[in-house]
Amino acid sequence: MFMATLEFRDKENFMQRAAAINRRVEGITRSNTMAGLLNNNFKKWLANSAMSPIQLTEELDTDKDGIISGDEFATLLGKMTGERPPEWVVELVFSFVNANVNDGIPVRDWMAFLAASGMEFPDELFEEKIEVSGNIAILEDSILAGDAFSVTVSFNTDVVAYEFVVVEQTTSNILDSMLTPVVAMDQPDFDEFTLEIDEPGTYMAELKHLGVRLDAQSFTVLPKPSTEEPVADETVEEAHEEETELHVEVDVEDGFQGFVTSVETAKLRSDAQAMIAEAPPYAVHSHINAVSRTLLGEGQYRNGITLHCTDDGGAKFRVMLRPREIEPQVGERFEQNVVLHDWDIALKQLVCREL
Repeated sequence: MFMATLEFRDKENFMQRAAAINRRVEGITRSNTMAGLLNNNFKKWLANSAMSPIQLTEELDTDKDGIISGDEFATLLGKMTGERPPEWVVELVFSFVNANVNDGIPVRDWMAFLAASGMEFPDELFEEKIEVSGNIAILEDSILAGDAFSVTVSFNTDVVAYEFVVVEQTTSNILDSMLTPVVAMDQPDFDEFTLEIDEPGTYMAELKHLGVRLDAQSFTVLPKPSTEEPVADETVEEAHEEETELHVEVDVEDGFQGFVTSVETAKLRSDAQAMIAEAPPYAVHSHINAVSRTLLGEGQYRNGITLHCTDDGGAKFRVMLRPREIEPQVGERFEQNVVLHDWDIALKQLVCREL
């Protein structure tokens, strides 16, 4: 996209450049009547065009190379006057910005020329653009064909939409592709949904924003077993978990906040996961900022809820809870022991599970 090539981060320098071009134009037009007439007509056309400087430049720079060529500008003047201008007219206008027809006008100088010609540049063009990063989280590496599974996506900043694509890796065929606007997301920087794939195989999920791939995660869909597996005794499993909770050690070493500080130094997601795998449970003392539905989750967290919290030390994290009749509310305190589960690179947040 054209806008990606522009960086209006310093309004003062940009306006100084526009003022310098304006002084040069005034100097040329004082001694050249034809230049003055051409400059006045150009300003009138700009004022009546009802186009923004960005729209005008995007339409003018047809090859999107960041240079306004002589041919491109001649086409613009042709639209203004109804006929293509002679070369000397183009050369005269190029002299306003101290450029020649063969080299063209850099977009930065062209935009400064538009500002010198009276076009308004809104302040938002000078705001520093934030590079968007994103993260996919599919909790299960292997899923049974036909079973629904939960997917979460998150971003380091609010987005207006995102694209999620599932590709069958053997054939490179696109199985699913969906564009989700912000109005359909759980939060402007977070979304959770379910997928269901009927055909066994190896798949790649891709998260994209404005056509740029931000993250990808592979997973396997296994065939449905022909016979049902024996169901584990949930009573025995829960008793085992309760026995485990009795021996949990919390608040070790520097505590939860200290671990967050440590994992933030990890350069790769795999490094963060290795640290999480060796980490003990921690006690968290936090406030609940938001509550979302854990659509499926894993095991006993299936159909539970996810709390979006801020620790008293300032660290933001998410924690998955088991389904319950009375759910925590936004603004309440959440103080409980949690086990670390995942690291969200985009949001730089730990994903935890309650014990």
